[in-house]
Amino acid sequence: MKIPELKIGTNLDIVFENEINKSNAHFMKALVYDIEDRKIIISQTSPALNRSFLNRQIMVSFLSKMESRKLRFGFPAKLTDLIKDYEIARQQIVEALVLTQYKESEPIDFRMYYRINPPAQSDINLFYKEEKVNVINISVGGAKVICPQDNLLRPSDKVKFKLVIGRLVFNLENRVCDVAVPDDSANKNIQHVSVEFEHNNKQLESALSKAILEIERQLICEGKL
Repeated sequence: MKIPELKIGTNLDIVFENEINKSNAHFMKALVYDIEDRKIIISQTSPALNRSFLNRQIMVSFLSKMESRKLRFGFPAKLTDLIKDYEIARQQIVEALVLTQYKESEPIDFRMYYRINPPAQSDINLFYKEEKVNVINISVGGAKVICPQDNLLRPSDKVKFKLVIGRLVFNLENRVCDVAVPDDSANKNIQHVSVEFEHNNKQLESALSKAILEIERQLICEGKL
């Protein structure tokens, strides 16, 4: 597979390497301002980072269109500098971060986020075409669900889900990443569908992170985790 080059203007997802797949992980978004070989200048992240985070190792990921599909690629890097007065345009000064890439980009699992297997009676529910679907696992970044094969879903398809967390309701745009028919299922009419949530909704991230953490605590108390 030809690996795409990172380009100026690309949206990035960033997580600290030692927090990947942990419930207390910090997930950040940024934009590429400039690239000089392995030195990459990016916007201040959201949430913002200060100098105390310099020299931390991070995993950087981005989406790139390959033929008719969008795939996620990523690479490890280190935060090396914070620029207080970076000029992105004439008389437009912003804060920027500098990172050093120390390995080439490669395809990565889009589900870098901590996943939980929610019990049937949890506060997290997903609906597709107004019908509730069974959630195999879910994270801030996406979910794996069980859908009838009557729903013809293919990788890279855009699909809409309704996410209900307690009394909160969110309408989600999602990208299908994988579709598989389980070999060991007695019901041959089902399929496992993995989707990536495509949003920039802080309220959703906060509510979902809190709900996942509460489920984790409950499962630990019950000795199931």
